[in-house]
Amino acid sequence: MGENKYIFNASFYATPEHREQWKEWLYNEFLPAVNNDIPGLETEVFEVLSAVNNDMLVFSVQLRCSNIEELKTIQLKTIPVFKSFKIQFGERVTNFNSVLKKID
Repeated sequence: MGENKYIFNASFYATPEHREQWKEWLYNEFLPAVNNDIPGLETEVFEVLSAVNNDMLVFSVQLRCSNIEELKTIQLKTIPVFKSFKIQFGERVTNFNSVLKKID
């Protein structure tokens, strides 16, 4: 894979009692949706450690793209996945996405 210049970052806020349900969704729905179309996509999952999380668990899922086409593919492929996520979790687990671009 190339330089990984772009990162699609999906951030999630969950209560501790929804952690396992969120992990199931992540590994059974979200990651397969993007990995099927971009083989070898580098993916990392982090828990954000902060004193200001107010009893919420915060996670960052980073998908490292080697080019803008991969990034666009992820953005398109995740639209229905995030719609399903919203239906499944409502406000119990929330999400926002961002795109990071590496500065040379």
